[in-house]
Amino acid sequence: MRIVLGVLGAALAVMAFGGSASAAPVYRYCASYEERGDITCAYDTFEQCLATARGGAGGMCSENPAWRPEPAAPARPKAKRKSG
Repeated sequence: MRIVLGVLGAALAVMAFGGSASAAPVYRYCASYEERGDITCAYDTFEQCLATARGGAGGMCSENPAWRPEPAAPARPKAKRKSG
């Protein structure tokens, strides 16, 4: 009985803590630095990117080609009114 409970506990622990790792976020904007040959895609807004890239670093900002907008939530159907 102890072995069964031990195996069951181990299985539950693996399922609870060994879940799939979530993917890293894909940000919308990238800063590229020609002098260094570096590209950093870590900005949600164009303004964030510009503040970092132009702040003495001499970089340029562009949209991340890997970024895809989230799909719009489906529209909820209108409730039907009872006639009567």
